[in-house]
Amino acid sequence: MADLSELLMVEHSAIRLLAKVSYGKDSLDIFEDFNDYLVKDHVEVEERILFPAIMDFEWEDRNEFEKTVNRIKADHKLIEALANNLIKWKRSGDEDLFKLRLPLFYKTLTEHNLSEEDQIFPRWKRIDDEVRNSTLCEALNLIEETGIERYSRNTGISKEFIAYIDPKNSAGKPQNFGPHE
Repeated sequence: MADLSELLMVEHSAIRLLAKVSYGKDSLDIFEDFNDYLVKDHVEVEERILFPAIMDFEWEDRNEFEKTVNRIKADHKLIEALANNLIKWKRSGDEDLFKLRLPLFYKTLTEHNLSEEDQIFPRWKRIDDEVRNSTLCEALNLIEETGIERYSRNTGISKEFIAYIDPKNSAGKPQNFGPHE
């Protein structure tokens, strides 16, 4: 059975692929759509679901690990600020600054994601199966609430894949997520 950290790592892989083509470099709409997915889905799942669950565990190095999680959260704010600046520059017609800083955005985001994969996600396997199952359900509910269409557009993860990994869907059949956008 898939778990939340595996879903997030699949999203990280999609982001790495998008970064290689500087996703959204020619279209503000595409970049804003990606940023909405990033803030409302990916970061929200990590901060509202994954981090509290993983911090609830009694780690031997709890103080150091808490510092790591807090640094990761600070990275989220840095990445969001950079994205907001990119949007502001693009809207104001400062194409040169937008194009100059877009690679920095993706480099920062990619390095941040690799840091999570190295320092956070490996610990997830030590979390109780019941918690891992419930957090995946919670994340999938959030994705459904915020819009499966945008999520799929920005990750390449299909509705069918989501239905397959959804612990509530024992048959693995696609669910009717309904229109969201």
